[in-house]
Amino acid sequence: MAFDLIPFILNLVVILISIAGGALLIGTLYRGYTLLGIILAEKNNKNNNTEKKT
Repeated sequence: MAFDLIPFILNLVVILISIAGGALLIGTLYRGYTLLGIILAEKNNKNNNTEKKT
């Protein structure tokens, strides 16, 4: 009885860790893409400002 419970608990722990890891990965990718978008927007904005001045 107790030996059946241990793999079950380990499975639950592994599943929860996998879900948390997936959520962290998605969050990191989302943050990276938004930062990349902000950087590109700033770069384009600076290029547009220098072109307008000349």
